[in-house]
Amino acid sequence: MKTSFFNKSVMGILVLAALSLSACAKKESSATRVAGRSNTPAVTQPNAVNSCGNTSMNVGKIYDYTNSGAFESQVKSFISATLDPQTLGTISGNINDKTGIDFFGAFKFDSSGNLVAGSSTVLIKIFDSYAGQSYNGQVIQPYQVEFSAAASGTINRNTRQFTVKFSDSYGDIVFQGQYDGTLAQGNVTYQNRTAVNGYSPASGTLGQFKAYTCALIQ
Repeated sequence: MKTSFFNKSVMGILVLAALSLSACAKKESSATRVAGRSNTPAVTQPNAVNSCGNTSMNVGKIYDYTNSGAFESQVKSFISATLDPQTLGTISGNINDKTGIDFFGAFKFDSSGNLVAGSSTVLIKIFDSYAGQSYNGQVIQPYQVEFSAAASGTINRNTRQFTVKFSDSYGDIVFQGQYDGTLAQGNVTYQNRTAVNGYSPASGTLGQFKAYTCALIQ
């Protein structure tokens, strides 16, 4: 009983910390990330990549089948720029598990292959083991990282390869991959420039990504 009570108390403390830090990365400009546990109800996870029947609801996945433990570690290192990673629960790298990462992206390029930065966005939703649980009458939402504009990027429509970077004072997130008539996929890397107390700026590969080309590449 003592152990059970202790575990519940720790979870409560961690969840409260996560909720209280929901505005830890305030929007300073169109290119600055907004991070936190949004009050907006989660509409995805644990689904596979959606089709383009409703582009406003299209979702991609960030995952790592090869090493789920390493994936969780990288996710927590990534969010350490804006949140104490100890406030997140467990996260799976399996694309079909209950926990994991959804992302909503729109990468717009001009006829010359250059990114239209102001029209390119990404929203990353991290579904940890706390997401979906009720605490003090509230449903805990996934931790979100959102950019309303990109920094730079290019696409080669001959080789069907592309790179898109999102940057702010917290660091960089880069989507690099290739696409065909159906899917766009590749790797997501990050380079943090800041870290919360007790941590150092981290960098690495967040995971692989996959989304429908018709939703992601514009």
